Amino acid sequence: MTMCCLPAINTMQVDGQIQVAVTCDPLDLLKFLKRDFMPMNLLCERAGMFEDRIYDRTKALFEYFNLPFDAESPAAKRF
Repeated sequence: MTMCCLPAINTMQVDGQIQVAVTCDPLDLLKFLKRDFMPMNLLCERAGMFEDRIYDRTKALFEYFNLPFDAESPAAKRF
């Protein structure tokens, strides 16, 4: 569903394969996701999630889309 919201995607058919590869510009994807981080974090905080869990959720989202993630863990900031 995320891909449908991006300005452009690319598909590639490989001869002999029945599946196609779908790619997008990582910057377009990041711009799209960036809009929803604040509302997601506020919703998580309102639901009583600890900061570590919100961090883990954000990290998992970046990993799902194969985007780089180098934010410091909240646990590391405490020490």
